[in-house]
Amino acid sequence: VVRTTLANSPAERAKILPNDRIVSIDNHSIIAIPTDSIATLLRGNPHTDVRLGIIRRGNDKPLNITLERDNIESSAISAAFRIGDIGYISVSTFSKPVVSEFYSAYKTLGDIEHLIVDLRDNAGGAITSAIDLTGLFLRKGDVVVSTEGRNNNIVYDAKRDGLLRDVPITVIINENSASASEIFAGAIQDHDRGTIIGRTSYGKGLVQRVIDLKDGSGICLTVARYKTPSGRVIQRPYAMGDAESYASDTLRYMHPDSIPHDHELLYHTLKLSRKVYGGGGITPDLYIASDTLHLSPSVAQSVAEAAFEHTAVDFYDKVAVEDIIAAYPTIDDFIANYDIIPIALALYREQAPYVTLDTTPLDDAYIRTMLMAVIAEVAYGVNARHYVYATLFDPMIGEAVRVIESNQHRSPYYFD
Repeated sequence: VVRTTLANSPAERAKILPNDRIVSIDNHSIIAIPTDSIATLLRGNPHTDVRLGIIRRGNDKPLNITLERDNIESSAISAAFRIGDIGYISVSTFSKPVVSEFYSAYKTLGDIEHLIVDLRDNAGGAITSAIDLTGLFLRKGDVVVSTEGRNNNIVYDAKRDGLLRDVPITVIINENSASASEIFAGAIQDHDRGTIIGRTSYGKGLVQRVIDLKDGSGICLTVARYKTPSGRVIQRPYAMGDAESYASDTLRYMHPDSIPHDHELLYHTLKLSRKVYGGGGITPDLYIASDTLHLSPSVAQSVAEAAFEHTAVDFYDKVAVEDIIAAYPTIDDFIANYDIIPIALALYREQAPYVTLDTTPLDDAYIRTMLMAVIAEVAYGVNARHYVYATLFDPMIGEAVRVIESNQHRSPYYFD
């Protein structure tokens, strides 16, 4: 079942629609074939054709649609939208085109007063991309990150004034923000450029080099470590041979004082001289507990089984996408005025009949938000899902908006 199509993709160009069922590929039935095998059949060399048999709501007979395959580039930007006068951009990875994609997403937001950059669950990527993206927000000569090795140290700084150097910024991180994400957050924090909120990041800051061996194998050798502009080591402490302790240390983010405040690890930010600590990731300026969202086991199970996504499929078997858009032209109209709950909740109960008596008020709010989000995604695009969840439920984004609106974000960076 097609959930949605990517912009300017072969599927969109061929006018494949949400909720279309693909039942054959090149005249071969794919019913009951494993998903991995279906993906293999769909893929092929660019500019070759693939013929799909499609069952579409309202059509008595299957449709035959031919797609011309093409390279599909996944975007580093998973969402970009406005919450009032506040812009929001979620970065999923630091790939090579992240800077151009980020700046393009920023331009689509229009005239905003503040920007939220969401790096939650961003495991990193290319260090050059992290340096370039951070440089968008800094001035020429500002240090972004440095590497400390046995024989040499290298400092990476902004080569020019960043295009977004005057845009107020708030950065969201969590325990799965790592590597390049930590370089970005650490530089923003050390320059007192913006507020960091969320939970302590992962603490992955080693430079490694692969040494090729004659038999085709290789050795991955650690040659340096990353340091933030104030001199903090990003890498979490570890002892060789003690992987168990290193793994269990991930529980550190469960507490706001999640890095031991060792005086030897004390550093100060570069403008306000605020206390910050090194030796284990980036600790946020404002901590948000991980237990903010505790779902009942049955609701969590329904998330793992994609019950909400299946509910959206069932919903659009009964309701036409065009009718939703005609009645509610914008996502804000949809959120404010459309009560999807009676039909959607009934369909969700069919998908997850085990979600019964153990639900809490938090569960109920989450279920309603997710139903609204997955149904909006089909009608208004991928951004709509993020937007619904962000504005109605997400505790970190809600806290970021509160901080911004209370003017706690004001930075001396602009007033040298």
